[in-house]
Amino acid sequence: MVKILLSSRAFINKLITENFINLLGEVNYNQDLIVIIVNSVTEGKTHPKMIELQKFVNKMGFKKVVLFDVSEDDQAILFSAKAIILNGGYQFILLDNLIKYGYLKILRNLVYQGKPFYGISAGAIVLGPDLSLYANLYPEDDLNKDSRTTAIGATSIRVYPHYDKHSKINDQLEKNIKNFELRTNTIISRLDNEQGIFVMNDQIKLISPY
Repeated sequence: MVKILLSSRAFINKLITENFINLLGEVNYNQDLIVIIVNSVTEGKTHPKMIELQKFVNKMGFKKVVLFDVSEDDQAILFSAKAIILNGGYQFILLDNLIKYGYLKILRNLVYQGKPFYGISAGAIVLGPDLSLYANLYPEDDLNKDSRTTAIGATSIRVYPHYDKHSKINDQLEKNIKNFELRTNTIISRLDNEQGIFVMNDQIKLISPY
């Protein structure tokens, strides 16, 4: 059973938060462990956004919330987690770290074993099949220039988060995404900052306050 939540921003509204809780099923706020993978930024556990997210999940009622670094922490923690959050940052940095430390297959297997996953921004992208859209749109961000675009592949959904904000800054963005869709015969789910996607097996639901 696949249980995935994707969004542009972490717990940005009540709908996103409610769907995260629904993803978990029965919850024990005192005992359930929530793990936040921090490797989408070079600062890892010390990045203010990682610390802020950890504190927010604590305020939701979860007593056990840990920041997890794939370069140094025991992977056994992931197997004991109630849910795993892949936080936002930079998708190429996240993917490179997951590949370098051998976590792509581990995370993919956990997804298909039914472990709930919440991907935020870069995390939502890397839960998808590949980073080919981003290698096309932002080749300068692929720092290793190694063309490794295969991602976790937990879902076939390809997302473009923060679409509302980015399309205002770049008036060519929609044209470039459409060209990519036509050339590759793929569909890109454009997510505004307030939106998300809930996946439960074959059930796929757009979460939107609009």
